[in-house]
Amino acid sequence: MSTWKPAAVTVIAVTLLTGCGQSADDLFSNLNGTHPTRRSDPGTPGTDLTHPETPPNYADNQRARRPGEMSPRDERRARQKATEIKRALGELRRRGRTSPAEVRAALTPLAAPAPVTVEDLSAARANASEGSSYGVWLRGTACITGTITEDRVSAEVNGPYPETGCMPPAFTH
Repeated sequence: MSTWKPAAVTVIAVTLLTGCGQSADDLFSNLNGTHPTRRSDPGTPGTDLTHPETPPNYADNQRARRPGEMSPRDERRARQKATEIKRALGELRRRGRTSPAEVRAALTPLAAPAPVTVEDLSAARANASEGSSYGVWLRGTACITGTITEDRVSAEVNGPYPETGCMPPAFTH
């Protein structure tokens, strides 16, 4: 038995495993997943490499959590309506009325004919204050979303979310 056969098999195996034009260091450097993968086109969906620990396809997986784009005309209209809504809900908050039924009753005539969604804030989010979260779809590409609690009122203008309309998606782990 000669020792050249096992040595030759080892050399061939290493050559095949290292790939063409890559050193063994390049080929095996990301086995633990700590380095971002290099992609040929950084504009490809799912290539969010802003942080080295960002998992593959993070951008694709988070797409439903980002609101859509608004047209400039819809955004202007929504900002005007958001000011009115925030003023009305501020008065409601000062009177201590933050339940979903009370918020819905205040928003419906103000937002008409736009559809209004109101949810109990403490039921929707763990450890949340008592109050309500709301979404108003002004048709087209604009929404007004926000919350009302005993401490504050918020009203933000954004586009609709792909899966949940004007209500932000539920928090996940």
